Amino acid sequence: MRKFTPTPLLAALALVSIAFLSSCGGVKHNDMLMLQNIQTQLAAIDTLPALRIQADDVLSIQVTSRSEKDNVLFQSRQNPVAAGAGENALGVQEGYRVDEGGNIYLPYLGKVRAAGKTVLQLRQEISNGLAAYIADATVQVRFLNFRVTIVGEVSRPNAYIIPNERLNIIEAIGMAGDFTPYARRNSVLVIRERNQVREFGRINTQDTSLFSSPYFYLRPNDVVYIEPLKAKEYATQGDFLNRYSNVFFPLVTLATFVIGLAVAN
Repeated sequence: MRKFTPTPLLAALALVSIAFLSSCGGVKHNDMLMLQNIQTQLAAIDTLPALRIQADDVLSIQVTSRSEKDNVLFQSRQNPVAAGAGENALGVQEGYRVDEGGNIYLPYLGKVRAAGKTVLQLRQEISNGLAAYIADATVQVRFLNFRVTIVGEVSRPNAYIIPNERLNIIEAIGMAGDFTPYARRNSVLVIRERNQVREFGRINTQDTSLFSSPYFYLRPNDVVYIEPLKAKEYATQGDFLNRYSNVFFPLVTLATFVIGLAVAN
């Protein structure tokens, strides 16, 4: 019976294989821990920080009462607003745009300060103000411009209208079809305009610190950009070589053959 003696090469291959399998197991374990941490953090979040109205926001303000005249009056004062592109866009809607001073203008009430308030606070203020003019008025206020744009390394980059005014970065990425294999997950860029000033923030979606980030919850008109990994550039170069190898390799072979003939002669 022939005795098997491991060579240094086989031993090295065995060590590499063990290391590879161990690393794969470690990745799965880390992913499990990350998932558990995310679930724990999400369960601990009881309330969403209330969005504050700011300049250039567009608000839907619906006032209904027994008076059809008043209903039409409030509806006619709203301006048509394009909701924007996207597979779930709502088309052209009518709303009140908050001016640069943070105000809107309503029938009966005139100038009303909106900036800095939540939609619930503004609704209550409008209801209280209209009580002197319309006894049975019901007021509803909501954002019309809660649109987020998600671009880069996701499956469905697009602009999305958010009807319920509640969206976090994890939900946004899921809505866009999740990351592509080449997404840089540890540095997601959020571009935000606050009071006409543009700001930039980054989120590491692979770390539970994202829950405490001011960019975890998205705001109206946020742009989320997922950068590509360097591996995508290399993969693109590989695709190029694979695509044109059937042209390059015959040419190289022919050139080698011609050079060989020239040297022989």
